Amino acid sequence: MKHILALFTAILFTTFTVNANTSTTLDNTNSNTAARGYGNSFIFVEQGVEFSIFPDGQFDFYMMNYGPNVNVNINHGNTSISFNSGYNYDAYVQYDAYGAIVQIEHVPVFYDYYGRVSQIGNVFINYNNFGLVARVGGLYVHYNRYNRFSHYTGFINVYNRFYVYRPWHANFRIPHFNHCVVFNRPYRQHYKPIRYKYTRPFVNNHRRTTAVANRRGNTITRSSALATRGNNRARNTVTAKSIRSRNRSATVQRNNSTRTTNVTRSNSARTRVQTNRQQTRNNNVTSTRAKSNRTSVATKNRTSTTPRVTSSTRNRNTVAANTSRSNRQVASTTSRSNRQVASTTRSNNSNKTSSRSNSRR
Repeated sequence: MKHILALFTAILFTTFTVNANTSTTLDNTNSNTAARGYGNSFIFVEQGVEFSIFPDGQFDFYMMNYGPNVNVNINHGNTSISFNSGYNYDAYVQYDAYGAIVQIEHVPVFYDYYGRVSQIGNVFINYNNFGLVARVGGLYVHYNRYNRFSHYTGFINVYNRFYVYRPWHANFRIPHFNHCVVFNRPYRQHYKPIRYKYTRPFVNNHRRTTAVANRRGNTITRSSALATRGNNRARNTVTAKSIRSRNRSATVQRNNSTRTTNVTRSNSARTRVQTNRQQTRNNNVTSTRAKSNRTSVATKNRTSTTPRVTSSTRNRNTVAANTSRSNRQVASTTSRSNRQVASTTRSNNSNKTSSRSNSRR
């Protein structure tokens, strides 16, 4: 019996150990997901303001230049650091007629028809068919078949290439129900909020209960009492398309500048090649001309000398031919004269013999 109890006790302790190890592994996985910063929210910095975008399209922010001293507050246990955690940033925030934040100091905030944030400054946010964040800038968010965060690819922008852990990131939270502006039906498709250029802090600018929280049924009605008053401030006419066009024009200008520099470089290289070719051509032309001059001089000299030589040879040949001909003629004439002389001598001899014969007779 004692052995059976001991064996049963050992089995119970083994089961508890396995359960403890399994829970520790799951906790470590969740903590690692949270440590990456892209599990429960997507954090980035835009123009000195740190934003935390939640998967349902709501956001929280912390102003580094105007916020509390984070180290002191964390050491003293004060959690009012971000806007949704309770810190008052109303002097730098502008609201629209639905009670949504449309600008934080100089950073404009845009929404889609459902009240989900779609653009913050130059960072665009897109959603999938289930209403969850699918893209933040250049960061692509992937979910499993249960619509739970799985992993991500890419990075938000060149200034936010990866997540950097900060102690106050644990204080980012979704807005209270009274401050929620996300609704399951479109209500902002025909609304253009008014923004003012930030020149100085706002006065008597408070965060109130939004029109979504005050709705009756599915009807959402905007109210001018929820919007920030400009108090003779100049309006900021910035729009999402204008920011995109500015970015595109900036990129186009950069591309054009790079293209012009490349063109000028290529043109300079071409001109260098052309000058080198011209120089080589000129060198070839001069060398050919020099060679041609040399050859022409040589040919001229040679041609000038050759006719003299030929003339001399021709004259010599003609003289030799003439002399030979004259010698031949002289020889022929002399031979003829000699023949004639011989004939005359023969005739004389015959005459002498005839005379002798006659005298004998």
